[in-house]
Amino acid sequence: MTKTINFKDLPAPKGKPIFGNLKEFAANEKHTVLEKWVNEVGSVLRISLAGKKFMVSGNADLNNEILKSRPDKFRRFYKINEILEEVGIIGVFNAEGDQWKHHRKLTSEALNLKNVQGFLPTLHKVTERLMQRWANKNGEIVDIQKEMMRYTVDITTNIAFGYDINTLEKDGDVIQNHLEKIFPMINKRITSPIPLWRLIKSKDDKEFENALVEIEAFVQRFIDEAKERPTNHPELKQNPTNFLEALLVEQEKEGGLSDKEVFGNVFTILLAGEDTTSNSISWIIYYLCQNEKVVEKLRKEIQEVLGEDSLPSTNEQLTALKYTEAVAMEVMRLKPVTPNLYLQALEDVTIQNYEIKKGMTVMMQNKVPQTHNEHFSEPDAFIPDRWIPNGCPHLQNHSPQTIKVFGAGPRFCPGRNLAFHEMKMAIAMLLKNFDFTLEVDPKDVKEVFAFTMYPDNLKVSIKKRD
Repeated sequence: MTKTINFKDLPAPKGKPIFGNLKEFAANEKHTVLEKWVNEVGSVLRISLAGKKFMVSGNADLNNEILKSRPDKFRRFYKINEILEEVGIIGVFNAEGDQWKHHRKLTSEALNLKNVQGFLPTLHKVTERLMQRWANKNGEIVDIQKEMMRYTVDITTNIAFGYDINTLEKDGDVIQNHLEKIFPMINKRITSPIPLWRLIKSKDDKEFENALVEIEAFVQRFIDEAKERPTNHPELKQNPTNFLEALLVEQEKEGGLSDKEVFGNVFTILLAGEDTTSNSISWIIYYLCQNEKVVEKLRKEIQEVLGEDSLPSTNEQLTALKYTEAVAMEVMRLKPVTPNLYLQALEDVTIQNYEIKKGMTVMMQNKVPQTHNEHFSEPDAFIPDRWIPNGCPHLQNHSPQTIKVFGAGPRFCPGRNLAFHEMKMAIAMLLKNFDFTLEVDPKDVKEVFAFTMYPDNLKVSIKKRD
């Protein structure tokens, strides 16, 4: 009989009296310090942050079982919901229990594959604007991550709210300037042992709260305009055309969503829709800049699929971009934009022989399993062909189920299909129409974790192809 492993039996990194591991945790990017501890101490360990105890897991099987145990046995770390509610966000991301099930149903229906395929004209329109924007910047050096934020927020506002914000054809003070202040401060507050912002406001706190005011006004404009539309188009109550309209229909039903829940879901979709996908596309470009052979293979596929088209115009074309999807998968394996997940036990459970007491928070480090030779041969190498059936027969280990970029279990991210459509559309357009060069040393592009993980200082020059 296998012995149950208690929390106190777990190995731990060296810490300081009273503060434990807080100093190292606070001084580093959270995902990299967890990755370091897992690699140095063990796949499952314990840490103390100023007296508060946490389990850390880089064990793929344990993490997978925990994710599958949601929402009944695990929930998000309580502080995540506390901070999000404090800034007015009550939506599918931080909802729990029956409230989550209700929100999830609406979100899943809005983002199912059939609906995502119907979004193609919008994707095409926004991608054409990105193509024209880059043509106008011919030869310039751009910050790719910021460019991608414009692209994905334009798609999100069009698809989810029926609102064409069109930041790609604007410069200056756009909503992204406010959005990029949100996740870093939410992340800082979630991981802060003392809520100092409730006592005294720093400069960052004031900028964050000003950004919230601007975004709240922005989101409220979506909602107000969507409420007006059924006056002239009563058929929208029976057949809503976007996520926001569906929320408002649901609100009118008995026991429907409150104003705060409608607002919270709109806010959540806006933040999640622009942030995770823009970061993934940015990391894809980072790797392509350093792998000419992969670029050549991609261009061959894109030329075969698109012919004379400048970018994909049909769902069939997007589906045919198999190698493009493989490149996206490989980049998400190496640079997952959600490397950490914090989940809290709702009851005493034993998983994979690890005893987890009610209330214990497990910090899951998901990048370690994705880049471990137990799950992927040559784990640190960028090899997109590993995702093509029989593409790399010499690579023995290949465990797709280890990838947790979109989560797993009942709370698997409903935006996966839309994210892949956006990634494939943007990359196909880029490679068909432009040459691009990394203008900084790859070592100077840093991973920054601000609720999601993005590349900082990713400067790329873009030039129109003949």
